[in-house]
Amino acid sequence: MKNGLYDLNTTDRGQISLSRRSLEELTRLVNVRIDNNDYTEVPTGDTWIHHAWSGDMAAAPSYMPKGVPVDVVGYWFPSDGKGPVANDTNVVLRSATNPVLAHKFLDFMLDEKNAYSNFVDFNGYTPPQKAIDAESLIKSGLIPESLRHAVVRPDQFAANQELLQLSVEGERLYDQAWSKFKAG
Repeated sequence: MKNGLYDLNTTDRGQISLSRRSLEELTRLVNVRIDNNDYTEVPTGDTWIHHAWSGDMAAAPSYMPKGVPVDVVGYWFPSDGKGPVANDTNVVLRSATNPVLAHKFLDFMLDEKNAYSNFVDFNGYTPPQKAIDAESLIKSGLIPESLRHAVVRPDQFAANQELLQLSVEGERLYDQAWSKFKAG
């Protein structure tokens, strides 16, 4: 995206190579580490900048050391709205042993009160609820202003850069680029 490439599913060899070279340049500049510990390393200060899903940063208050204000953690999302937005999906298989119970569970998780509780008290990932918005969370003191953009808005799905299944050839190109980047 730094290079103006907004198709995250491109299979264009030149675009994939350009992205790999950008990662290599970033490594030379700031010694990039590859991990998925953003939700603990950013709040504790072990990492100062990290690629992260919004829910991991919305949950940052749970991981802050005592005495450190949560507003030292922020979350950035492209102001033009062109960025990856996703949500977890739960499904009930046709062959489910207890399909009615499974649907009851989904209904429970989607209930506005339960979805809010799951978001606020557990994982920080914004559920598909229009009643949950950054403004009210900031006003109630649940998140600081610096985490406003960690709360996914419904309109962000319209400009979403969705990660999709690649062709076998596309997957091979990404794997080669990633392997070359990780090898240094």
